[in-house]
Amino acid sequence: MPGSKYQVVRNKINMEAIAKLNNYPTSPRKMRLLADLIRGLEVEKALGILQFNPRHPAVPMYKLLKSAINNWEQKNADEKVENAGLVVKTIMVDCGRVIKRMRPAPQGRGYRIRKRSNHVTIIVDSTRHYDEIISKKKKVEKVEVANVAPAEEKVIAEKPKKVIAKKATSKTETKAKTKPAEKKEEKKPAEKKTTEKKSKK
Repeated sequence: MPGSKYQVVRNKINMEAIAKLNNYPTSPRKMRLLADLIRGLEVEKALGILQFNPRHPAVPMYKLLKSAINNWEQKNADEKVENAGLVVKTIMVDCGRVIKRMRPAPQGRGYRIRKRSNHVTIIVDSTRHYDEIISKKKKVEKVEVANVAPAEEKVIAEKPKKVIAKKATSKTETKAKTKPAEKKEEKKPAEKKTTEKKSKK
C-alpha cells in the first residue's frame, strides 16, 4: 500500500546499501564461486573468508564489500556497524562485455579466444531494523484479526464441516452403486447328477 505504516518506517531508516563493480576482467563463473561462499553471512565473517581465500578475484570482492559497508555508514551516520548486525543480503554476478581475439593455429587457421568480464552487485542490510519492522507489521495484523466480527467467524468455521459431510454421503452412495448384488448359487443340479449315477449302477 502506498501510505502504509510499513513503508513510512522503511523510509525513515536507510536499511540497505549497494556497491557495484563493473567489467572486472574475470569470467563470471570464477566470481560466482566466491559469491556463493559469502551470500547470507554476517559482514565480519564474509570479510574474513575473502581475506584468506587463495582465489585471485577475492581481492576485488573484499574491496567491494568494504565499499558497501562504508556506503551504509554514510547513510546511517548515527548508528554503528557493530550494533546494526549487517548481513550480505544479496550478491549477484552478471555477464559483462566479452573481448574476442584470435590465436594463430597450424595450417593457417586461427583459434578463437574469449576474454570474459563480469558485473558484481552487493547489497548490505541491517537485521536489527528488519526485525523491528516485522514485529510492528505483526502487531498491526493481530489488531485487524481481533476486529473481525464473531458472526463471520462462526460461518467460516461451519462451512468446511458441511462440505465434508456431503462428500462422505456421496462416497457411501457410490460404493453402494458399484457393489454388484451377490447371488447364491443353487446346488440342485449337482444333486441330480449323483442320483443319476446311482440309478445306472
